[in-house]
Amino acid sequence: MALAVAGCARGGSAARTGTDAGDRDGQPRPDAAPDGSRVLPGDGAPDAGCAISTGLTPLIDGVHDLADYPAAQQVALFAPLDTSDGAAVSWDASYFYVTVASSAFTAAYEPLHVYLETSDGALPAPTASQGKEYSGLVPALPFTATYLVAARQVDDAGSGPYDGVFVPDSGWTVQQTGLVPGQNVFVSLDQHEMSLKVPWSALGGCPHAMRLAFHVVHAMPANEWKDVAPATSTPWQAPGGGYYEIDLTGSTAVASWTLR
Repeated sequence: MALAVAGCARGGSAARTGTDAGDRDGQPRPDAAPDGSRVLPGDGAPDAGCAISTGLTPLIDGVHDLADYPAAQQVALFAPLDTSDGAAVSWDASYFYVTVASSAFTAAYEPLHVYLETSDGALPAPTASQGKEYSGLVPALPFTATYLVAARQVDDAGSGPYDGVFVPDSGWTVQQTGLVPGQNVFVSLDQHEMSLKVPWSALGGCPHAMRLAFHVVHAMPANEWKDVAPATSTPWQAPGGGYYEIDLTGSTAVASWTLR
C-alpha cells in the first residue's frame, strides 16, 4: 500500500483551490505572455554546420501521434493517470519533439511542462532549482533549466496564449517564443494526446547537449504531478530527483541517453 501512495506523485503543501487544474478560485490562470503577444517560431533550422544530429522526425498531426515514434523513442513514466498513458521524445536537425498521452489533457487547463537545460558545449555541473508556479504549485528541479516548453488543451483562457517557450526571468513569467496550436502544438480529437514541435531556434539555436525532465501539472491533492519523466524525477520533493542528460549530436534513442 505504501507504494501506491508514492505513485500518487505527492506535491508540496500548497493546495489547489480552483475548479480546474489551471484555475485559481475558479478563474483561468493568466499565465500567458505579460502583454498577450505572441512571437511566432520560424522553421527552426539552425545555421549551416550545426552539429545537431539529423535524428528522427515523427509525423505528428494530432492523430495517434504516440504511434508515430518507434519503440526506441518511448519514455517510461512514473505516476501515470491511466494504464494507456505514455510518452515519446525525439528530434531532428530543425525541431525537438515530445508527445505525451494522458487523460489529464481532457481538463482544459492541465498543462504539460517540459523543462530543458541546453548548452552549445559541455553542460555545467547540475544545480537544483525551481520551476514555474502553476495552480499554486512550484516544482523542484534537479538542474537549472534554461527553458520551459509549456502547453495545455486550451491555449488561451482569455488573458492571452499560454502555449510557448518560457525562460526563467522573473520566476518563469516571461514567454520568449509562442507555440501555435495546429502548427507547433497538436491535441488529439479525444484530448488524450498532446504533441509539441519546438524549433531549435527557440531553444538556444544550436545546442549540443541537454538535460530533460517533464511532467503534467494535475494539481489534485496527493496527485499534484502526474505522468512524470524520467521515472526517477520528483518534482514534489527537492532536490528534484532524476533527469536525462542527452547528447544532441548523437543517437535519439532513449537507451543512448544518460539517466542521472
